[in-house]
Amino acid sequence: MEDLGDRGQEEMGSAFGKVLNRDLFLFLLDLEVKRARRYQNFLCLMLIKVKKFSKEEDGGGLEACYKILGNLLIEETRESDIIGSLGLDRWGVILPYADAKTGDHVKSRFEDALNYYDFKTKGVEIMIDQVCFPVHGTDTADLMKKAIGS
Repeated sequence: MEDLGDRGQEEMGSAFGKVLNRDLFLFLLDLEVKRARRYQNFLCLMLIKVKKFSKEEDGGGLEACYKILGNLLIEETRESDIIGSLGLDRWGVILPYADAKTGDHVKSRFEDALNYYDFKTKGVEIMIDQVCFPVHGTDTADLMKKAIGS
């Protein structure tokens, strides 16, 4: 998984104004997990994986997919949700105060929104997984291990 760093943030452009870089996202994830543990709240972490299955040059299609995906994430999440890039092929969304049922609802709503865009013709497949605190892990490391393994 490639870290975007400054170069990746520049490539993402203005459509990703609300998408955090990897380090800041992981820092805030850790804070939210600690807050959820302290106040006995739920928290969901949605992991979005972008897989390019076409070997051909995409002629800018992949960048267009990233912009569409970023805009959809921003539109389909609450102001309190935290969107971050974990690399060019992986994004995360922290859903504070969301239990597994709420996380499933958000995931379903986002998958429905994705159906309006034909990513497969651009050679891109988007997969969404989720893990929830405390069901799938009781600390940040557990959640990330479970999220990366899924």
